Amino acid sequence: MMTIDKISKKIRKARHSELDEIARIANKTFDSFYRSFLSDHNVNWYVNSGELKREIVKHANDLYVLLADNIITGFIIYFNDFIHIMMIDTNAHRSGMGSYLLNAVEEELFKDHDHIKLQSFTGNDIATNFYLKNGWTKGQLNNAQSDVAMMYFEKSKNYSTTKSK
Repeated sequence: MMTIDKISKKIRKARHSELDEIARIANKTFDSFYRSFLSDHNVNWYVNSGELKREIVKHANDLYVLLADNIITGFIIYFNDFIHIMMIDTNAHRSGMGSYLLNAVEEELFKDHDHIKLQSFTGNDIATNFYLKNGWTKGQLNNAQSDVAMMYFEKSKNYSTTKSK
């Protein structure tokens, strides 16, 4: 595997013509990693119903892609002080791309906010460990969805500043 330092990386606003590719990455990620905590039934529904793509299209104005060597490798939706969705193509997991995208967006959000937040499924241990490793702290639990609980994560500008010293 090529190291992240040798790969050309760019984050930019997503184009409408890229929505199908972004949805493909999201569906592949859900299908590969979410079954253990969401169940086959829920993952199949979310992927096959088109709900995941609808959520991406709904937030297209706040959607950004991570290009690695000019190939869409991940995406993120963020607005205000909140990261709504972030996914990296399964082929690029553990390559540093997720940390690269997250850190770049944190930097943007901290320009206007002292505290930022995101949410993840409570059973998503891979994501939980990733966020904790990147300096986020667990916040409030949200059971708004009947069979799926969400965990909020928070990060303050002070952590980001002190971490780099």
